[in-house]
Parts: sequence; structure tokens; C-alpha cells
Amino acid sequence: MPKQRLKAWLPTPESLRENKVIGWFAPFLADPRLWQLNRNSLRRGVYVGVLCAFFPLPGQMPLAIIGALLTRANIPMSIALTWITNPLTTIPVFWFAYMVGAKLLGEPLIGLREVGVILTELTLWIFGSGSPPAHHVFSFTAFVLGLCITGIVSSILAGLIFRLVWRWQIVADWRKRHGYNENAPKFSNQKGHKNRESQQNGTDDFSI
Repeated sequence: MPKQRLKAWLPTPESLRENKVIGWFAPFLADPRLWQLNRNSLRRGVYVGVLCAFFPLPGQMPLAIIGALLTRANIPMSIALTWITNPLTTIPVFWFAYMVGAKLLGEPLIGLREVGVILTELTLWIFGSGSPPAHHVFSFTAFVLGLCITGIVSSILAGLIFRLVWRWQIVADWRKRHGYNENAPKFSNQKGHKNRESQQNGTDDFSI
């Protein structure tokens, strides 16, 4: 079953509760629906997790938990998918989002390296160990707009893909358990069926 494979991939409730950030929300996480591995809960977790992945660090995990609480989505799925943006993918993803926003607003485009420098300065400034970014070419409005658009579109697409994959896996598992063979002769091609058709049409078929 798909949920058995997901259970092996998703973080366990025990490991999540050890996280300090998740510990802040501990009183709200007692609802068992937040941990169920059913299709609807997991699909909502996909929507929430992918959308929150497009928010700048370090607020992705709290936002994912809040989103899961509001929509009764699966908590492990919501949190796990925020790691779409990680130290290896953050700069390319945010650069693409900025490009989308800049194109729509007619702002100047910037390169990957410039985005990396801006994100570094912004992170240092948030944590109080640096000055705010001073790049006049960078448009914060274009950045926010691009993040919202790419986040929403990616979330919808991911949810649809999850639904299709889940359905396909359910059908594949059912066929495997019941020994389904696509190459087996169809009922309509069998001799008995052919004879019944001949009788219904008022003709006799004496072929062997």
C-alpha cells in the first residue's frame, strides 16, 4: 500500500516531538487526525508543505504546522515537504521565483549569485548580526509576488500529482494481489461468449 511506503519515508511522531519548534505547538497536536496516514490527510499535507516551502527561512516549519492545524492535514507530510527548499535548492528556487515576479512587474532581472548574496545578508540581518540588504536592483515586491505565484502553482500541481500516483499505486497493488494479467484472453474473445452472441443473433456457429 502507498501509505506503508510513506510511513517508512516520513519522520515519526516521536522524532518530530523532540524538535524544539514543534514542541511549542505540542498542546495543539494531540488530535489523532493530524497523524493519520489516509489519502485526504496526506494530500492536504502535500498542499500545505509545498506551499510553505516557498516561504523564506526560518519560518517554514511553524507555518507548515499552523497550516496543518487549520486544514487538519498530516503533520509529518506537511513538515517533510518544507525541505524542498534546503541549502542546496534554496537559491535556485528563490531565484526562479524572483524571475517570475520581476517579469510580471517589469523589474530588472538578477543572477543566481546576486540572489545568494542577498539571501545571506537578509538572513544575517534577521538574526541581528548584520545590516539590511542594500541592493537597489533587488525588488522585494517582485520577490514576494514570485514566491506567492510559484508556491501556489507548485502546491496545486504537487497535490494533483500525489492524487494520481496514489490512485495508480492502489490499482497496481490490487492487480498484484489478485494476479491480474493484462495479456490474458479477454472474456469477449472466449468460445462460450462467441456462442452466446451467435444464439442471440439467431445464427448458429458450428466452428470448433
